[in-house]
Amino acid sequence: MGFLLQLAHFAATADPPRRLDRTVAQAVADCFGCILAGTQSEVATTTSNALLPVGAGGAPLYGSDHQAAPGYAALLNAVSGHAYDLDDWEEPGNTHPTIVILPALLALSQTTLLTGQNVLSAYCVGFEVICRLGEAVTLNHYSRGFHSTATLGAIGAAAACSRALGLKPEQAGHAMAIAISQASGYTMQFGSHVKPLQAGCAARAGFEAAVMARAGATGNVAVLESDRGFNGLMGAGTDVTFCLAGQKLGDPWALEEYGLLIKPWPSCSYIHRLMTIALRLRDQVPLAEVSRLHATMPVFHKAILPFDRPASRTEALFSVPACVAQVLVSGNLTLADSAEGFWTRPDVSRLIALTSVSTVAPLNPDLNYDPAQPDRLEVHLRDGRVLSGTCDYPLGSRRTPMSEAQLAAKYQSITGRPPAEFSMLLRWPEAPDIAAFFANVSRRKAS
Repeated sequence: MGFLLQLAHFAATADPPRRLDRTVAQAVADCFGCILAGTQSEVATTTSNALLPVGAGGAPLYGSDHQAAPGYAALLNAVSGHAYDLDDWEEPGNTHPTIVILPALLALSQTTLLTGQNVLSAYCVGFEVICRLGEAVTLNHYSRGFHSTATLGAIGAAAACSRALGLKPEQAGHAMAIAISQASGYTMQFGSHVKPLQAGCAARAGFEAAVMARAGATGNVAVLESDRGFNGLMGAGTDVTFCLAGQKLGDPWALEEYGLLIKPWPSCSYIHRLMTIALRLRDQVPLAEVSRLHATMPVFHKAILPFDRPASRTEALFSVPACVAQVLVSGNLTLADSAEGFWTRPDVSRLIALTSVSTVAPLNPDLNYDPAQPDRLEVHLRDGRVLSGTCDYPLGSRRTPMSEAQLAAKYQSITGRPPAEFSMLLRWPEAPDIAAFFANVSRRKAS
């Protein structure tokens, strides 16, 4: 059995354990908050203005009064949720999984009655497919410049929607094969509107692939592993990596093996180890005495963080010097800071100018966060002292997770809604109708 057929059989038949429920409940609730936060962003507004005239329909664009056809709603809600890079991230596939899976499933809920339990199972399946695909094609896929949220995410969203629709294994295989032909995106687009748009296109592709497969559309299920298909053209997987990934499907579940990184800050997660160090050092650093800052990180992380001297909000989210300086100065980085142009503040811009970043070759290219190779930050002071620290797993990761209170505080900060609403939002798995549940939350007004 080829790997795509293994994934298809898994998607149709796997029984996710209930011990994953809390992790998924938090991921979905946090992601929905990101969607609400991003609906008025520049990229969401621009994209909506362009597409709503040609994508009319009745599916909600959460956090707004607009509606669109379900496929367009999947795209536009994902664009909103990824607008500020606030949404979660996973390691082996190097994707933002929930912002692709959730909008696709919410679009599906407009055409098919889905309960919270339906969505729980579908999410677990989609997440598993994304992670095991990441292992199979290896991190080479991302390091070569492919935006894996857009590529692996489209396939995972198709698997999730196939499960939610109750498709048979053969149909699920066709759905993923169809999605593979729509799976595209490039890290060269980071720092522009196209990054969230690529996530949106993946959500729409996953949704549409599943409904087309349900209607009888077929694809070539060899397209994943073929030399002329996804892996041959876009990955570096081998018979060994595909075999090992297939053996691990659901044993253990990737949500337990890797967990999720739920972001505390609206910036690229590759900066978060350095930001975590800055937070730890902050109370020891006399800012006026700083003469130089030096950061060290893996070369493939720095490759997508080119903006050492950012000139815009989107560039600042992918700037090591800007984000590290902001945490040293204020102890945080919020959406409000981003909107106010934190990188232009005199105290922050001074530190940006003093910051250099060097890179190291990864000891283990198969690991995204390697505990044996942590990021390092050095703060040099005018009197010759050097304050330094290292970090292997940042705040928000499985090693140092955010508490429910911290998640609720994040929700309040980005949406302007009370923290208690986040606690209520965590009850979505109990919903008999997921479409009605999230529509009701969306209609609530910010305080």
